[in-house]
Amino acid sequence: MTIAPVTAARDALFAPLRVEGAAEAIVRRLGEAIGSGVLRPGERLPTEKELAGLLDVAPMTLRQALAVLRDAGYIVTRRGRGAGSFVADDVFAPLRDAGRSPSEAALRDLVDWRRAVSGESAALAAERSDAQAVHAIALAATAVGAGANGPFSTYRLADSAFHLALAEATGSRRLVAGETAIQAELGELLATLPGTTSARALAASAEGHDPIVVAVAAADPESARAAMIRHAEATFDWVVGLRLGRLA
Repeated sequence: MTIAPVTAARDALFAPLRVEGAAEAIVRRLGEAIGSGVLRPGERLPTEKELAGLLDVAPMTLRQALAVLRDAGYIVTRRGRGAGSFVADDVFAPLRDAGRSPSEAALRDLVDWRRAVSGESAALAAERSDAQAVHAIALAATAVGAGANGPFSTYRLADSAFHLALAEATGSRRLVAGETAIQAELGELLATLPGTTSARALAASAEGHDPIVVAVAAADPESARAAMIRHAEATFDWVVGLRLGRLA
């Protein structure tokens, strides 16, 4: 006999997100629901229009998140008769080939470290960057977006270079050293996630750089810090969602 998930859990699943740049948050929300059994193997999801309305997100943002989950192997989309998006029959298959899961405490510690170091780097870059530094940061962000269509290793090098460009614009050697260590650890973690190396996932992540670049160019340190913190928290959502909430 199939046991239906409790009503309260499903109500929470389909409650409005009310967050900015919600693709990563959608991946986390749906990933955790799949991992916990609130969304069961083979279950049909609401239509994209219905789901976007329930979560109160833009349809394009929802499609982006569903594409990431599809690339990871957690959702399948069928065309023609009986068309729609469905939870995969074997939802844990992608995790069997993934690398070792971090603990929730270790992941939270990494993100908090990143908030402190990368957030301050973004704020100081907004305060201290001259026109040449702003141009270099913008070029680095453009390279990240272009790298999303190539190998994951190329993307990661470009992504790391963007964050290092921000740190270098502060003039602080210690912030550069801290950012270098963060990017090394982050790259190792992201390479083990199911679906995170897909072009759509990488492009979605790269979009998080845009408000940082805008704030730095506007010499707005508080907005730069806030945008970087949102970007760091989005990484937390990626990891939790693409591991179906199943951290060590």
